[in-house]
Amino acid sequence: MSTLQIRLKNCIQTILEFETELNSGIWRRHFNEEFSILKDYLQRIDLIELVEDDVRRLEAATDSFLSELRPSSHKEGAQQKRLLQ
Repeated sequence: MSTLQIRLKNCIQTILEFETELNSGIWRRHFNEEFSILKDYLQRIDLIELVEDDVRRLEAATDSFLSELRPSSHKEGAQQKRLLQ
């Protein structure tokens, strides 16, 4: 498995960690199919040819998705930390 495949696998696994939380209540119908697709990609990751730019975009999309899931108080704290750097 290449480094790019490992990085993609990490992104997919990170998102799948939220499956239980996002598949509860009203969100179930919105994310159920997407989680199935991600699981399918995870099973076939060895067959996927990747380039660095694609993986970077997927990592950025994963980061954006995760930032949307964080509570607003956590976002504010993260923003303050970035400003202090």
